[in-house]
Amino acid sequence: MLYKHTIQRLVMLMPLLGILLIACENKTEKAPEKKVTANADASKLPVDISVAEEQQLDQEEALVGTMMPYREVAIVSELPQKITRVAFKDGSFVSQGAVLYTLNDADIRSRLKQLGAELELARLNQDRLSNLLKTETVRPQEHDEAVMRFQSLSAQQELLLVDLDKTVIRAPFSGKIGISKVHLGAYVSPGAELVTLQDQSSIKINFSVPEKYLPLIQNGKKVRFTAELSDEEHSATISATEPGLDAQSRSLQVQAVAANAGGQFRAGLSAKVYFSVTNKAAKGIMVPTESLTPGEKGYSVFVIKNGVAKPMAVTISNRTESQAVITSGVATGDSIIISNILRLGDGTPVQAVVSK
Repeated sequence: MLYKHTIQRLVMLMPLLGILLIACENKTEKAPEKKVTANADASKLPVDISVAEEQQLDQEEALVGTMMPYREVAIVSELPQKITRVAFKDGSFVSQGAVLYTLNDADIRSRLKQLGAELELARLNQDRLSNLLKTETVRPQEHDEAVMRFQSLSAQQELLLVDLDKTVIRAPFSGKIGISKVHLGAYVSPGAELVTLQDQSSIKINFSVPEKYLPLIQNGKKVRFTAELSDEEHSATISATEPGLDAQSRSLQVQAVAANAGGQFRAGLSAKVYFSVTNKAAKGIMVPTESLTPGEKGYSVFVIKNGVAKPMAVTISNRTESQAVITSGVATGDSIIISNILRLGDGTPVQAVVSK
């Protein structure tokens, strides 16, 4: 009886044992698949990526400029004379036409008096001979000589009046006067600089632009700038350029004008000019500079295609220390690899771990 009961139990356990064996076999077969997948992922090179996105470009080049006065002139004397008056205070503002210096004019006035007497005598002689010529009492030659004498003396008088006017030196325009280099009683020579006058109502900024940006230079174009004194930004307008480029630096000298109502700018100050180097409708893709790979024909970047790295030749319009602008070669949505560049090759399996 016991034997029969044992047999029945074995018959019931047999199906359960079969199910357990099948389960163990399936588990044994699936385990290598997981191991193969893990090994495949480990063989891929982990890389950081940047997803390409086309955007409106507003790139600027920071250029160093120098401030100049709107107008500047060195005041000089045209006559060799002694200064009899200095009519301004050093460093003050003077108006156009204001007297700056007066020179000794005593000898010129004396010559004018003498010449005035001779001129009056010549006029009387001319009138008398004109009347006699009507009656043919004198020869025409005598009358002509009298006329020429009068005209010659008149010319000499005009010349002396011009010299007399030069003894008063006036400001040619309104502006700030500098420090006088001569004082009362000094004898000055023609052409010797007496003082400097600057018109600082506006300021000019001279800066050089590389030749590759020549198509972007236009009169009337706005540029931003900051002075060394503060980080506050100001606006200036391009007003003129040199006719040709500098042969050594291959750059064009550009001049911009900015308002200086408060007098905060002075000639000689340095300025940092921010010059826009893109057209208004220009678009491009910004990428970190570390993603660029230089080659014989230009630059290229690696993008991820079907899980592997593929080099793509690109066109660069502008670059800085941290970023570059790509105008062709990649499209919006491409995954651009920005790390482990030196370990990449065409077809290298990669795994994106960070998206920037």
